[in-house]
This record gives sequence, C-alpha cells and structure tokens, in this order.
Amino acid sequence: MKHYISIITLFLIIAVNGQVVSNNAELQNAISNAAAGTIIELADGTWLDVQISINVNATELQPCIIKAQNLGNVFFEGRSNISIGGSYIIFEGIIFQNALGLISNDGRIEPVIEFRDASNNDCVNCTVRNVKIDSYNGTVSQEEDIFKWVIIYGAYNEVSYCSFLGKNGVGSIINDNHNNATPDYSKIHHNYFADRIPVNNDVNGLNDQDAIRIGVSTTSLSDSFTDVYDNLFHNWSGEVEIISNKSGGNKYYNNTFRDYQGTLTLRHGNNTEVFNNFFFGNNNSFSGGVRVIGEGHKVYNNYFEKLRYRKPNGSGSSTTGALNVMNGLENSPLNGYYQVKNVQIVNNTLVDCDLGIRIGTSLSGATLAPENLTVANNIILNSDINAFQILTAPTGASSNAGNITQNGSWDLTNGVNSNQTVASGLLTSGSDFYRITAGSAAIDAGVGTYTFLNKDILYGDRDANIDAGAEEFNASGTSRPYTLTDVGVKLGFGALNALSVSSLFLDKNSIKIYPSPTKGKLTILNKDDIIGKVKIFNTRGQLLRTENLELKKAEIDISNFSKGIYILRSNQSVNRIVLN
Repeated sequence: MKHYISIITLFLIIAVNGQVVSNNAELQNAISNAAAGTIIELADGTWLDVQISINVNATELQPCIIKAQNLGNVFFEGRSNISIGGSYIIFEGIIFQNALGLISNDGRIEPVIEFRDASNNDCVNCTVRNVKIDSYNGTVSQEEDIFKWVIIYGAYNEVSYCSFLGKNGVGSIINDNHNNATPDYSKIHHNYFADRIPVNNDVNGLNDQDAIRIGVSTTSLSDSFTDVYDNLFHNWSGEVEIISNKSGGNKYYNNTFRDYQGTLTLRHGNNTEVFNNFFFGNNNSFSGGVRVIGEGHKVYNNYFEKLRYRKPNGSGSSTTGALNVMNGLENSPLNGYYQVKNVQIVNNTLVDCDLGIRIGTSLSGATLAPENLTVANNIILNSDINAFQILTAPTGASSNAGNITQNGSWDLTNGVNSNQTVASGLLTSGSDFYRITAGSAAIDAGVGTYTFLNKDILYGDRDANIDAGAEEFNASGTSRPYTLTDVGVKLGFGALNALSVSSLFLDKNSIKIYPSPTKGKLTILNKDDIIGKVKIFNTRGQLLRTENLELKKAEIDISNFSKGIYILRSNQSVNRIVLN
C-alpha cells in the first residue's frame, strides 16, 4: 500500500521530543538521539558545513521531522549534505546556497540530499519538501564531475514543493535511482526547476544534465510506478533530455515547460503515460516535446507551441520535434534503442512547431520501424517544415487517423482515414495558449475509442463524440498551464501553506465542530471566546478557505468541497472534518 505523509498526519503528531538546535554540535546530538516523533527545529541563521546522516524508523503518525524553525530563514552553506535512512522522515524548510569546498572522489561529488544514510540504509515513506537549492555548484574545474542534487533510493518517497535553481555541471537535479527490479512508487510534484546552464554552454554536449531521471538502463525493463506531476520547468538548458524516463509504469502529467531546450524523453522502459502537459518552447533552438522509444506508451492530451528542432549551430537533430517516434536497434542492448511497439499518440495539439509529428527518426544506425503504432486525432497548426513527417513507415497494425492540419504540408494523404487539411478556423489564440472555438473542424472529429480519454487537458469531461486535439470544446475544464506567478504560491519553495507543527494537538475542549461526518453544513462553537480566524486545508496541505468568525458560534457551508477528509485549524485548536 502506498503511504505519503499528509497534513492530517502532521496535525495528529504528538511531539515527544520537540527541540530547537542552534549549532552543528547540538544538531548532531539531536540526530543521535532521534526516534519516532522527534522534531528537530533548526534556528534561523546561516549554517556552515552541515553533515547530516540520520537513520530512524519512525511511523506515519509519529514521523521524525528535521525542519527550519522559520521557513526561508535557515541557510545551509559550504559543504553541506543530508542523508536519510529508515522510514517516515521529513526534511523541510531549508535553503542550500553558496557551496564551498565540495570534494570530488573518482569524478563524483556527494549529493546534496540522499534518501539513503551513510551506512547505505534506504529510506521508505520519507519526504523532502519546501526546500530550495540555489546555484549550489562545484568549481569550474568540477563541472564535468557528476554532482546530483537529490538521489532517491527506497520506496514510497516524495520530493515536493521545492525550488531547484541555477544548476551547472554534470548531474541530474533529481535522480530516482531505481536500481533493482522492485517498484519504488516515488512522487515528484509541485516543484520549480529553473535557470540550468549546460557545461561549456553546449546543450548538445555532455549527457546527464537533465532535471529528472527515473531509473537506470540496467533495470529499465522493470517498473518504477513513479508519478511526476504539477512541476514547472523554466529557462532550462542542459541536454536533449529534460526528463529522462528509464523505467516502466511511470506517469508524467500536469507539468509545464517554458522557454527551454530539450525534450521529455521516454529513453528506456515500457508502459509509461505522458498526458496533460504544456510545452512552450518560445522559438528556442533544440526545443522539442516528447520523444518516444520502447513499448506500450500512451501520449495524449498534451499541448506544444513554438518548438524548433534545429541545434544551436543550425544543423538538424533526430531527437527533437514536438512528437518524435524513433526507430529501434536490432538486438538492442539495455542502453540502446528498443523498438517502438504498441504505442498510442492521440489527441495532442501542436501550434507553430517547425516539425510537428515525426515517425521513424534514427540514431546509432537504428532501422527497426515502429510497430503497431497509433497516431490519431492530433491537430497541428502552422508547421513551416512538416506537420507530419514519416521517415520510416511504421509496420504491423499501425494507423494514422483523424489528424488535422492547417497551414503546413505533411506526409499524410488528405481524405484517407479521416486525415484532413483545413484552410482556417482550427484554433484561435487565447490569453496563454491556442483554444478550440465554435466552428473548428476539430469539434466531434475524433475517431476511434480510447478508454483513457475521459478528460481533456484542462480536466473537462470529454463528450461521447470526442473532439480532435488536447482540448474538448465547451468542456469547462479549469486547469491551466503554470506561469512564473505560481512559483511560491502553487508550487516551488514556500508554496506549502504551513510547515509541520511541533506542538500541535487536537483540542477536544476549546472548539467544538459538529456534525462530523457532515453533509456540508458545519457548526463551530467556542464556549469561552469568539472563534476568530479559521483555515480549512485538504489532506495535501493546500489551503482551501479562510474565514474570520467574530462570533462564539457560527455555521459554515463546505458542501462545494469534494467528499473526503479535511482539517480545520483555528488559533485555539485543530479539528478533523469528514465530508460525506
């Protein structure tokens, strides 16, 4: 069963060993004595050369927490790194900056954060959140040494609401090591990745300059079941792979890529889903979308805009394009190019991309064509080179159907399998991205049946007769791509509404809330004083509502919330609410 620390858990914690530490010696002493329920708060200020290795087998109801006393006021500098092993450990609220004296051993620098302690004990059900790593780099002479900022081992671990800024040099930001055949069920969400600079300013140079890598080639045919969602990538330039998928069963969704170079690459592994992502390339050279290698993948409901396939030197690349399905190698090694088989690429929207959909691109002499490939219901507006390029014809039960283009040549035949070219009206420019409007040829134009297409990119409901493209007309979805104004508010460092609380108890006497469970109406009673400000959070720690109740007794209506569990917090107490 999957377990993740929620705000409910944190509000139910009874702090058995809460303490504030002010220097490295006090911190090490606290770590040496840590147990389930221990909460270690680091005093505000700059901490130099912090070396933490902790192993605690805590519990879901009593995790071990290491945190900033005040968010944004605790800075780790110099040669600082954190290693956590055991279970249910939370590390949060720290800013890493001004690296100095980092040590290279055999071409590697120890990671900033590692989900494994110094004795190689992995962490399970552990969380790193509300952390910022800001330009924490080695020297110029260490640029080609492998320096990964976060390495995930173990299982059921989470990295969330963090900001990763200014990475330079070889090494992933987050590397889910998944180095055995056991699924690890990691969650990477609501993070902000920005301002990466490639070594020697060469985006087509060295490998291992990605933002996220899930798995390794040696175990890539096993499943990880990792979810990567609700992240924002901005001003990013490292290598061709911004995200490098190297394991199976993963999902990438609700992510936004802005002003970047590279692609989301399904490099190794099978049965991965990529959906509901936004890619805004801003006409940058070497900006692509999704690159597909392997079997059983689904790529749907994605939006791509202003992508340019050429390298910075002007030469072409086989690795870019909005949707790039590659050839495979015969008898491919694990680190090679496995043949694409049984892949579905449906209902995506492409706007102003020089090369839209590319089928059968090749590297390293790969000649095995995609097999049983379905490319359907994609809409492509304004492609100045080729909207749908077929370099190697797919084999087996492959089909291209229901695709629509406007203002661009392609290698499909109009009128065959409902593929069509239209003169106008396909999409209309909106405030942030192109939308379907009344009269579009995409409306009700989808062909085929896809059970996974019950929602569109904005999480509106799709009709029985689905539209082509990522958006369903008049589906009333409310999701939108992330922008820089969301950093610190909806995602990234500081976006969580509150850190875990060291001495917070469920108070059964101060405030009464009834009924619970409720159908929607709640009565709040404080027999001693006015209620004051109350806040309602969901189980992911997101603030949903704030009320100022200048009464001793008041009623609020939460019937518009989804059924589930919520937390109501006031100045006097914290209460759990169940909505049926």
